[in-house]
Amino acid sequence: MASIPETPEMVPRGTLLIAKEPSTLKHQTERPDVGRLLGGELKTLARESSHYMLGLLCNAGIGLISFPIFTRVLPISEYGVMDLGQRLLLVLTIASKLGLQNASLRFYNREKFAADADAARSYYSTLFFGMLGTSICVVLTGALLVSVLPKKSMLGPLSGLVYLILALVLLRAMGAAFWGFLRIEQRTKVFNVLTVCTRATTLAAVCSLLPFIGRSARTYFTGTVVVETGLIVGLTVWLVSRGVLATKHFKLDLFRAAIVYGTPLVLYELAYAVLVSADRFLVRHYVGADALGFYSVAYGLANNVNEFLVAPLGLALIPIYMKIWNSDGTEKTSAFLTTAFNIFMLAGVGVLAAIAASGHSIVVFLASQKYAGADRLIPVILAGLLVYGANVFVAAGLLIHKRTMQMSWMLVIAAALNIGLNCLLLPRMGLMGGAVATLLSYLVCITMLATASNRVLPLHTDVLSCAKYLLAGVLAWLAGSQIIVSTALGDLLVKSAVVFAVYLGSLYFLDERTRSAARWIFAWARKSLARGLDNELEQGAE
Repeated sequence: MASIPETPEMVPRGTLLIAKEPSTLKHQTERPDVGRLLGGELKTLARESSHYMLGLLCNAGIGLISFPIFTRVLPISEYGVMDLGQRLLLVLTIASKLGLQNASLRFYNREKFAADADAARSYYSTLFFGMLGTSICVVLTGALLVSVLPKKSMLGPLSGLVYLILALVLLRAMGAAFWGFLRIEQRTKVFNVLTVCTRATTLAAVCSLLPFIGRSARTYFTGTVVVETGLIVGLTVWLVSRGVLATKHFKLDLFRAAIVYGTPLVLYELAYAVLVSADRFLVRHYVGADALGFYSVAYGLANNVNEFLVAPLGLALIPIYMKIWNSDGTEKTSAFLTTAFNIFMLAGVGVLAAIAASGHSIVVFLASQKYAGADRLIPVILAGLLVYGANVFVAAGLLIHKRTMQMSWMLVIAAALNIGLNCLLLPRMGLMGGAVATLLSYLVCITMLATASNRVLPLHTDVLSCAKYLLAGVLAWLAGSQIIVSTALGDLLVKSAVVFAVYLGSLYFLDERTRSAARWIFAWARKSLARGLDNELEQGAE
């Protein structure tokens, strides 16, 4: 949601994982000691993934609280300005990090640092002060441009917020270094506690400042700066107290190596940031300030639904298919991804049908009646986000074979197309033009990724099954749309229940695999129930 954004490193699925060659690992796993090691690593993966998932759920809960508050408290135009500022902040933060947050994961050596304290000090000091230096350069460059160029012609509604945004750029960049340190040290509990507490404290700080600063985007960014300043100061004190932070331990050769490693990924991150952010600036330019507020709410709601589906997949799926590829090779990896993609399609179409049928109730319940009309945009935007979310399946081959630069250029093309389509469609179709541009650019992006990845890791998509899902989704949407309940929450719950019932019922008659899955579930439920009754009888007899 657009109210309190996640930290850039909050979701581990953003890390690009590179695997060893299958033959190498297969040879290694023949040794018993390596096999035991892998078993231990998999247990660690399961434990830490569960910690991250809990953090995601807690942050999503805070988002569900903050979103209705800010949509009701802030004027529509100010909500749009807040979202616009977050988009600019995202782009500048990526530029200020120069990929060093990825280098913090790459250059950590637990065994070496345990044996050599000076090596550990060089690692932490170089990455900390290196990130500080790159972010200061970006912030000073931004401040210089603001002081020289006409503010309104360059930044428009953000002209009064630019220094707060630049302060946050510095804080977010330093935060990226700390999140990287916590992740690589496997302090998952501390990581999640800090991220959740930061979001909750930011919400409290912004709400407490509303009576003093007013109902504006400035209040949001001021509260965020205050909270994140405290966080960065606290984490810096923590590193200093450990004796690993001092300017004399900064190593220029390590910094150069970190820049060389991380910089190629900056293009990928920037292209993605432009792809998901450029439409906000164009919406305000072509359609207006209030229109941006409507569009931001629709995009935020759609993105929140998408994150519930895609974020858990990114946490769980990438390590699993990397393990399968390492141990069993291309064929089994392809079969696994094909099956997982089929399940994603089934779930995604059902969720999209439910959101399309109950969109008005969702907007009224979460954002208030003043955003009524934004619900028309949500299904189109959500469809685009779900399409792009499929990249975790269809681009797996490119990740495995280290073709990240190829992925970067595809995102650049998609971002350029998104800008062009918005310029073409927004003046002619209004806000719906922005939503359609999002859908089309994501379709082109995922098509390019799938085509390139399929050459090295083929996925066998069942077109007939996908058609059945779409047909069942349309039938479910039509059925849910006919229902009207007087209250927004009641309408949302009833329509969603009807949509899912019709969707699954239609698939039961249309798709043999769905019928087989249903039979297996019923058989498992009967066995579980019978086993429970037997246990109760045995306990009673005793």
